[in-house]
Amino acid sequence: MAVQRVTVGLVATAALSWSFAVLLQSIVGLAIIVSAPARRIGVLPALDLWFAGHVPYSLWMLVALGLTAMRTSANISVVIISAIVPAIWTALIVTAFCRTVLGTTAAAARWRMAAHFVAIWTITLSYIAWAAGGWFQLLP
Repeated sequence: MAVQRVTVGLVATAALSWSFAVLLQSIVGLAIIVSAPARRIGVLPALDLWFAGHVPYSLWMLVALGLTAMRTSANISVVIISAIVPAIWTALIVTAFCRTVLGTTAAAARWRMAAHFVAIWTITLSYIAWAAGGWFQLLP
């Protein structure tokens, strides 16, 4: 977005720079999956299905950031507010995943969904704070 053109080097650098996000999602997903002893499939197939549930955020990022790239000025408030839709959609998918794939009760599925939500947003906000120079830079 900063240079208004995409090069192979830019794509490779961005992919490498953000590869840690896949690792973090894998760790959170594995923690949720292995904590369910009654799961109906193995860990790796469950992890594969776990990542299939990331469609809402992936779609949101493509659309929101694509629209932002096409505009000369971006309203960050609109982008942040629009994240509510994939957050709710993902909560429903994670809950259904826990009930169907992990074989949990409705209450356990809601607990795991909440744990996922807290873990991912804690990591995300901590990364944003770190990139901004620390929490003390964001609070004022």
